Amino acid sequence: MNAKLTARDRMARLLSVIPWVTQHEGAAIDEIERRFDYPRDLLLLDLQEVVFFVGVHPFTPDQLIEVDISDDKVWIRYADWFARPLRLSPEEAAKLLTTARAALQLTDGDDPPDPLTRALTKLGTVLGAQADQAIDVRLGEARAEIIDVIRQAIDRRIRVAIDYYSYGRDEVSHREVDPVRVFSDQGNWYLDAWCHTVGAQRMFRVDRIIGAEAGETPVDESRQAQPASFIAAPGDPRVLLRLDATAKWVTEQYPCESVSHGPDGTLDVRLVVTEIPWLERLLLRLGPAAEITEADPPVSPDLIGAAARRILALYDA
Repeated sequence: MNAKLTARDRMARLLSVIPWVTQHEGAAIDEIERRFDYPRDLLLLDLQEVVFFVGVHPFTPDQLIEVDISDDKVWIRYADWFARPLRLSPEEAAKLLTTARAALQLTDGDDPPDPLTRALTKLGTVLGAQADQAIDVRLGEARAEIIDVIRQAIDRRIRVAIDYYSYGRDEVSHREVDPVRVFSDQGNWYLDAWCHTVGAQRMFRVDRIIGAEAGETPVDESRQAQPASFIAAPGDPRVLLRLDATAKWVTEQYPCESVSHGPDGTLDVRLVVTEIPWLERLLLRLGPAAEITEADPPVSPDLIGAAARRILALYDA
């Protein structure tokens, strides 16, 4: 049993426990603990200190979720407001439809889940012509077999060997990783994992994983990584770029520490530079639409000029 649950893990389990207990009209604590891998002390704490206080104003008994624990058994009863029909504005419905369409891409196999498909059909029927205005979200071109290997390894808590193309260093490396989670963010798939090759937690773009093979080695629980976010190391150099309005896509594609807008439509964007070759390629791609106004060592203000001269030298050779 996994007793080292993060707040995210506990919330995910709790959101699964509540409808299951309600549907079964009560359940034994031991059964919930076993079925959801939910340590008993944390389960009771979350039921009594979290769920019991969920409700809406004015927080009278009929507006709160009711939790009853007796004789090692739990009953959960929804508040009255759960029975009210859900009323969405056209904008909210369109956002919900967009999210649901994206969620279909997260499912395993070729057939989407029937409940979600039926809900999409009903929502699209109600929206009518406005359903066509919802955005059709397409995630990065990650290979399904790679995602399947990673997901199965996460479920089995085993190590995975991957061949990974590093865009920043422009090279392919072989790595042994303990996968934590696979998720989508801003249109791309990512693998959050502890990398044994570098001895630290790393985030990998799944579409840059060339191959993945799960072994039989259990993950190292003593160094199990926690779900990470895109947070740079304090020692990484920073660069301040002045971008033309046409290069605004940089702020949407890459994590930025700060973005300020100038009166002439330009943008001053501060980026973290984890790999200098990555910055070189970005600046070469931007061309005259970007210039370096500030740079921490070892990033040179003449980085783009040096990279261009190096490329031209290759053609002269």
